[in-house]
Amino acid sequence: MSTSRETIRDALVTLLDTALSGTVKTVTGSKAADLAGLTPLVAVLSSGSNREALTFQGTVPTFYLEVQVWVLQATTGWTNAQAEDKIDEIEALIAGVCEDNVNTANWTRVTYTGRSIVRDQTVAGVQYYLEIIPLTISTAK
Repeated sequence: MSTSRETIRDALVTLLDTALSGTVKTVTGSKAADLAGLTPLVAVLSSGSNREALTFQGTVPTFYLEVQVWVLQATTGWTNAQAEDKIDEIEALIAGVCEDNVNTANWTRVTYTGRSIVRDQTVAGVQYYLEIIPLTISTAK
């Protein structure tokens, strides 16, 4: 049976949930319907697959995930400087999870696909910092 991207996404959510405990309010494997009260939030989303054919041995799946980090910008008792520091802290912790879990029972390699991107994003009239981190996860089966 072929490896499912959902299995890989769920495994990464579990690792991030443990590593980010006390740093973020929410780690999820899907988009949040409403961000109010859930940030800082990390969402691990499916971003595509590649299943390279091996002669007579099936395929080797590579999965692409998008990790989104949402941090509320300035509000009462919270400054933009604190928000910037928080998004930087979270990204460093996510990078640490990738470095510490290069080879697991679920995959043989996890890497940043390219540079992450941080941008301002307004949702329901509220301003957030959104960082998008593209990941590539290679499997052996």
